[in-house]
Amino acid sequence: MPRQSLHSWDDYRAAIREFDAVLEHAKAVSAALVGKNPSSTNASYAEQIFVKALSHCLVVRQLAPDPTRTRTQELWDVPSISAIARCVIEAHDAFFYVAAMECKADEAGFRVLLWEAHDKSRRAKMLKAIGSTDSRNTQLFREADEYVAKLIDHSFFGVMRKDLQKKVREGEPPAYHLSQREMCAAAEVDHDYYTAVTMQLSQHVHTYPFSVRQLFAFKAGSLDSLRLMALPMQYTIPFLARITECTRSLFPGITPEPPSRTARSMALWRAISTNGLKGAA
Repeated sequence: MPRQSLHSWDDYRAAIREFDAVLEHAKAVSAALVGKNPSSTNASYAEQIFVKALSHCLVVRQLAPDPTRTRTQELWDVPSISAIARCVIEAHDAFFYVAAMECKADEAGFRVLLWEAHDKSRRAKMLKAIGSTDSRNTQLFREADEYVAKLIDHSFFGVMRKDLQKKVREGEPPAYHLSQREMCAAAEVDHDYYTAVTMQLSQHVHTYPFSVRQLFAFKAGSLDSLRLMALPMQYTIPFLARITECTRSLFPGITPEPPSRTARSMALWRAISTNGLKGAA
């Protein structure tokens, strides 16, 4: 349901039902994976990132206004719901980079190594910056250096762009070696759509003049406010749908099929994110 089609509480309730249907399917997929052993490190991370994205979506749903309008005290918090929706998209990026993009075994291993090295190096840098004296820091600092050394020795290191190689050698490995445009192309997400969605969510999250003025002009219960609160849910659907479907493909024969109506909704939103909104009615 495009944003412009929300003209009443009934339209908002329909948007909630659509989001709930995709969310329930994702929960069923997650439940089916409990106790299953992933076949690789990449698949293991895929399951964990999927659960993380699902958790974010559950919070998005909790922050959405109650469609029954039974609660008299309800906080309509556009910044918070937008921030959590943005987390879902970030999880989508990590999921596809680490687990869902087709690549050769050496590159797949390199991606996990780079992603882990980025995490350890950032944590080490933060702890040094705050002057932490925790006894466990020594091991983390050593592990961060070891990961950087492993990256430099890896057979795929020479494929990276020179500027990224420089970052690794300086002890600041990036999370990904692909650009955002390359990530979008591999995940079949229109880059302009991705940029518009993330920018629109971010404008509500950051404390800039626009978001500050909006806070005082916001009127909970109005049609404009309904559209604003529905938007993060609608933006989240295609990314959750992609993660859910790819998780099912990584664990074939284990997870349930989506109900037919849910499958149609997922396909529709995936198509919107793949083709973009230019020229859409």
